[in-house]
Amino acid sequence: MTDKANHISWGAEAVLVFQRRRRTGDEHVIADLICDLGDLADERGLDFLKEVARGFGHWHAEHNARDRGNLRPDALVKIKIKQR
Repeated sequence: MTDKANHISWGAEAVLVFQRRRRTGDEHVIADLICDLGDLADERGLDFLKEVARGFGHWHAEHNARDRGNLRPDALVKIKIKQR
């Protein structure tokens, strides 16, 4: 299995467990999981937006790395939340 296939498999497994316990539909499962991970981050005293940005940086590096041996995140990620 390729690295990408492994990552997809691990993500799918986590989503499946979450979806079974939460009974979330396919159209909302990723957003609901992200929301609940935010609650978990708060509970553990972590900066959720910083972790999301870091995770996005890792995802970006994996999708854009020319040399798979060099997967350092090279994206600058800023998250801006607009109040309604």
